[in-house]
Amino acid sequence: MRGIVAGILMTLFAGCAQPKIQVALLTKLDAGSIIGTSEIAAVKEFERTHPESLIQVVPIDDGWDPVRTKEAYDLVRKNDIKFLITSHTSTCAVEIVNDINQDKRLTIITGATTTTLSGKDDYILRIIPAADQEQRAIAHKIAELQPKRLLIIRDLSNPGYTLPAQEAFFSELKRLTPLVHIRSFDINANKLTLRDLDSIFSSEVYDILYLLIGGYKNIAGNIAQYYYNFQPKTTIVFTPWMNNKELVNTAGPALAHAIIPSLFPSRTVDPKIEAYMSSIETNFRLSPTIISLKVYQALELLNLAFNAGARTPLMAKKWLLSQKTIQTRLGSISFDAYGESSAEYDFITDIAGEFK
Repeated sequence: MRGIVAGILMTLFAGCAQPKIQVALLTKLDAGSIIGTSEIAAVKEFERTHPESLIQVVPIDDGWDPVRTKEAYDLVRKNDIKFLITSHTSTCAVEIVNDINQDKRLTIITGATTTTLSGKDDYILRIIPAADQEQRAIAHKIAELQPKRLLIIRDLSNPGYTLPAQEAFFSELKRLTPLVHIRSFDINANKLTLRDLDSIFSSEVYDILYLLIGGYKNIAGNIAQYYYNFQPKTTIVFTPWMNNKELVNTAGPALAHAIIPSLFPSRTVDPKIEAYMSSIETNFRLSPTIISLKVYQALELLNLAFNAGARTPLMAKKWLLSQKTIQTRLGSISFDAYGESSAEYDFITDIAGEFK
């Protein structure tokens, strides 16, 4: 009799088991990529800390390349995955925005700041500030340094980010310090030879070098170190999208005079960030990119929505937007009516101290 009862109970529990909800993670999974390994580590950390979650992550390699992003989205369609998390660049994001909204797949963006996505009531939620807010914050920081001469190296291999970013930066900096002399030099980070910069680096002395380069392009660190050989006392400013250990490895002594904006406080002052970073370093033997923390937060947001019974794209969107402030392990997130987020930036000077 007991065996029969036990069998019935097991059948009932099996029948009550909740089906998993697939969530596609579109990211760069190339072999050896710190981007992909960091974000897969974020997924594993989420699974470790949320063993009862309904989320089943499906990683899809988009190479952070616009053409491959379209191909990756075709796989999402083929497998009819209703929820996405993306970490790719702005230029990749604009390639699939129309497809996402046509298909009504809820997408949480963790890396694309392009203003093309701003102010729209659609199926895209963004848990990072748009480029205009980001660049205003950077302009304010640079204005505090009271530069007389500023050099910008802008990467045109990611125009979806750098074109609107520079426009917003120019506008705000000129408002704050109208007399500053600004010179801008465009590059393609995918094809650059450092010697191409000799003439611009040697022609004038600048107070600040602003490397308007995103997408974790390691060349930014190489440029910083190369510039250091010409003008070792110049302050170098990076974008938030270079915040990873490879920057430490490539920039070398240039980091002594460098500043990087961050969407999270320094691990040296925030126990939440220190605990997460240490967990990844201990359990997965890597120093994570900062964007991977945003991937972790995106998983937390979807998990909260699913636990609240909001398990379709429209229901999850409505639930997330209805929450005034959502607490996550790594800090709070708030959305406006269009699914946009705002945040304060921390400016970190001990960049090497953020990674072990």
